[in-house]
Amino acid sequence: MSMLPQPFPILIQMLVGALAGFYFVKVIKRPVLGNIWGAIIVGVIGSVLGGFFLDTIIKYMVNSFFAVNFVAALFGGFFLIWVFSKLTHH
Repeated sequence: MSMLPQPFPILIQMLVGALAGFYFVKVIKRPVLGNIWGAIIVGVIGSVLGGFFLDTIIKYMVNSFFAVNFVAALFGGFFLIWVFSKLTHH
């Protein structure tokens, strides 16, 4: 078994991150540098990083189909968007 992530779970994590960015700007209505596109890009980065790093921590808590931990991806996406929002707006 390889330590490198497979491409399909990364694509799902990217989709989760993009949806997190969209949700953060359009539903929660929080300002982010770059508006919707900035939030989507940061959400994708956070989701992939969260899925990669947090998956080892909460791997046995909530695993779903396709070997993607949606909890880790959502947490990573929202956390990075929130941090980016706090750093770029007063």
